[in-house]
Amino acid sequence: EISACLVGSEMCIRDRAKEPMIEAVFEMRFESSAPVAAMLPGILYSKLTGSLSMEQLPPHAMPKEIRDADPNFQHLPLTKCSWGNYWILIGDRIFAVASKLPYAGWADFRQKIEVAFGVALETGMITTVNRCSIKYVDILDAIPLTPSDCFNMNLAVGSIDGKDNFHVKVSAIQDGLTHTVQLISNAMTQLFDGRPLQGPLIDVDSIMEIPAEDSGTFASKLVGRANVLHAANKKTVFDAISELALKHLEPSYE
Repeated sequence: EISACLVGSEMCIRDRAKEPMIEAVFEMRFESSAPVAAMLPGILYSKLTGSLSMEQLPPHAMPKEIRDADPNFQHLPLTKCSWGNYWILIGDRIFAVASKLPYAGWADFRQKIEVAFGVALETGMITTVNRCSIKYVDILDAIPLTPSDCFNMNLAVGSIDGKDNFHVKVSAIQDGLTHTVQLISNAMTQLFDGRPLQGPLIDVDSIMEIPAEDSGTFASKLVGRANVLHAANKKTVFDAISELALKHLEPSYE
C-alpha cells in the first residue's frame, strides 16, 4: 500500500508504517480591524463545504487584553476547526491550515490552503499580512541507524561529541526566506490512531516576511508563495536527511 508523500515531494513511501511525517502547517500572521478569532469560525461554517467541528483551545480562556500585551501570546491559536482531512487554526493574529494524517500530498494540501485562506481573506477583517510560512515535522521511526547517521551534520563542542545525543536548532536566510531547522536525536509522539512513534526528529520551518501587505494583494499571491515556500522547505529537508536514512524509508518516485 502506498502511503502519503514524504514532506509533500514526489517521493512516496511504500510502507505506511514507515511514513515519517507527523505535522504539516501553512500559516499567515496578520493585523486586523475586528476580533477575527471570535468572528471567523462562524463565517467558516457558512462558507466551507464538508463536515466541520470546532473546539476552543486553552489560550482562548485568557483575556484578550493579556494576549495583546504579551508577544508570546499574540500568535497562539485560540480555536481549532476539524475540516475533513485538515485542521484550521484561528487566533487573534494567525490563521493556519494543518494536515491530518495520513498526508494527502502537496497538491491536495495547497488546494485546501487556497480555499480556507480565500474565505478568511475575503471577509475584510484582515487589514495587512506580515508573514507566511510552511512547516513540516518528521520522526524517523524505527530506523536502524544511530541518530547522527540519519542527518547530514557534524556536531561537537570541544572534545564533546554530541552525535548520538543532541537537540540543535539553526537558522539561516536563503533566497529571502528564513529556514529554521531543529534536529533532535530522540523524540516521541503518539498518532491519533494510538500508534506510537519514536526516533530522530527533523522540524523545518520556512518563513517569508512580508512588509504590511494588504489582504487583497496577499490573496492574489497566495498560491505562488505557497509553492515557493513548499519547494524551499522540501529542499531543506532533503538536504538534511542522509542517504542512508532515505534508503531505509524505501522511497518510490511518482
